[in-house]
Parts: sequence; structure tokens; C-alpha cells
Amino acid sequence: MTAWQPAAAAALDALALAVLVVDRQGHILHANREATDLIERPDGALSGRPATGGCQVTRHLGARHADGRARLLALIQAACDDRHGEAGGFLQLEGGTPDEPGVSVCVSPLIDAAAPGRAVVVARLLRAQGRTEVQLRTLFGLTRAEAQVGAALARGGCLAEIAAALGISVTTARTHVARIFLKTGTRQQSQLVALVAAVQLPVAGYEAEAAPTHALRSSR
Repeated sequence: MTAWQPAAAAALDALALAVLVVDRQGHILHANREATDLIERPDGALSGRPATGGCQVTRHLGARHADGRARLLALIQAACDDRHGEAGGFLQLEGGTPDEPGVSVCVSPLIDAAAPGRAVVVARLLRAQGRTEVQLRTLFGLTRAEAQVGAALARGGCLAEIAAALGISVTTARTHVARIFLKTGTRQQSQLVALVAAVQLPVAGYEAEAAPTHALRSSR
């Protein structure tokens, strides 16, 4: 292990994105903290079942549903066979229950002459990240109440539903919305949705820094 590798692994763990390195068979060679959590969700769209054969215990990246597994493996194999960084692609996978969010996945080649035949898989749950309110408060100076309303608006909620969920009146919610638009320089909900999507950074919460190290993160 070179001197930069622990720092690189720590940097990947700080992302609120699942990042995995896999070989052509889908064996997981490295997974950051978010990826480990994602594939260990009981009803999650992605899975990390133990791979059969060989002397070393490894995990195999797959999907809950058969059609998703086939599509994911096809993208991985195309990316691993590519030598120009042009293969791979995107797909959306469904969770195992109606309440379980799906996953957006991007597969791309890992261009490394010293380690050919590998792909990078980046995945993210299809739901708003919990740090949206923190980012709204920090970037635009919103109050806690305004940030709660703003995050709910960015998720596509209507004003009456947001007010009911937060236990405030619709009039109060409208006041918050007016202040949100003023502070963010937007004029309507669609503009706010676009703004939040543009400024949202996939950074994990600070509490993740104290989380235990997962044994899955790397395999040789």
C-alpha cells in the first residue's frame, strides 16, 4: 500500500456516494463506506453476495431483480473490456419493497495500465440527501425553519403537505417560501429545485467519520 492510498480511501469514505471497483465478473475489489452500507440494506436494490470459488472470500456485486442483474453485469463487462474510456453507462434499479428507494447507477471503465479489466461503479439512492437543509442554511443563510421548507419544496412537495408535515400553518409556510425565494434569488419552485440539484454536494455527514471500518472495503 502506497502512502497516498489510506488518504484516498478516507476521501472516498467522506462521499455520500457509493463507489466500488469491480472486475469483469463483478467481484468487488474495493468499496467505500457508502457502498458497503448500500449493498447491505436488507431490501436494497444492490447486493453484495459472497462469490463462490477461489481461496479468498470475496463479494459479488449484483442487483435484487434478475433483469437488473443482467443489465448491470453487461455494463460492467463492457466497461472492463474497454481500452478507451468510452464504454459503460447508466441504469436505474428498483428496491425489494415499495418503501425501499431505488438506486441510480453509473458504470465506467477504470483506465489503469497496471490493473486492466476493472470498472468503477458509482451508485446513489434515489431520494433526497439528509444534508440538504444544512447546505441551504450554509450557502444561502436560511433559518432552520426556512431550510426545512426549502428542502421539502426541492423534493417536490406542495405547500399544504409541507405545512402539515412540519406542523405549521399554510400562511407561515408561504412566509417562509417568500423569504427562501428572496435569499436564493429564485422566483418559483422549479427554479429552487434546479438550484438545489446544482449546488448539492454528495458529502457524508460528519458523524460518519467515527463509524467503524468495514472489512469489505478492499480485497486483493
